[in-house]
Amino acid sequence: MSDAAVIVVFLLLALGAPLALYALIREETSNPRIVDRETAEREARERGGLDLEGECEGEGERRRSRQSDRERRDERANDRDSGWDR
Repeated sequence: MSDAAVIVVFLLLALGAPLALYALIREETSNPRIVDRETAEREARERGGLDLEGECEGEGERRRSRQSDRERRDERANDRDSGWDR
């Protein structure tokens, strides 16, 4: 009997958790507040989401990191012998 109860509880959680998350997300996004760009940027700055250059915090560093990764990948590709020149 206890095995059946464990299975029932597991199934209820497996079905209930995604449905609860879906309901919460749907409720949160059902009536979005629409603002103009200037208002959105001002509110983002007030909340600490934009720096003075208009980039998100950390965006410049991520961009530099992606660029350096790309440069390293290009260097490795140039170092490899492609075999086409033989």
